Amino acid sequence: MRVMAARFPDRERASAALEQMHRRFALRPTDVAMAPLGTPGEATDGDTLVAGRFPDDGTAVVDRLVREAGGEIVADIDERWTKPHGADARRDAGQEAARSHH
Repeated sequence: MRVMAARFPDRERASAALEQMHRRFALRPTDVAMAPLGTPGEATDGDTLVAGRFPDDGTAVVDRLVREAGGEIVADIDERWTKPHGADARRDAGQEAARSHH
C-alpha cells in the first residue's frame, strides 16, 4: 500500500478529487480524509489536503485524479514507513530473546 497526500487550492477541488477516488477505489472511510492545510492557530488560505492509503498499482490513477482536479501530489510513500519502527525492533528483540532461552 502507498500513503499519498495531495494539496489543492480550495476545498471544492479537493472534494471533487476525493469523490473520484471513492468511485475508483474500494476505499473504507478510514482510508482517505480531507482537511484544511495550514498551521495550527493561524487562518488558512483555502488550501486543502487529501491524504489516504491506496494500492501500489493505483498510484498513477490517484496522480491523474489529483491533477485533473487541480491539485498536486505532495507525498507518496510506502505505508511501511508510517509504522513505528521502535515497535518492530522491540518485537524482534523479544522474539530473539525467547529463542535464545529455548
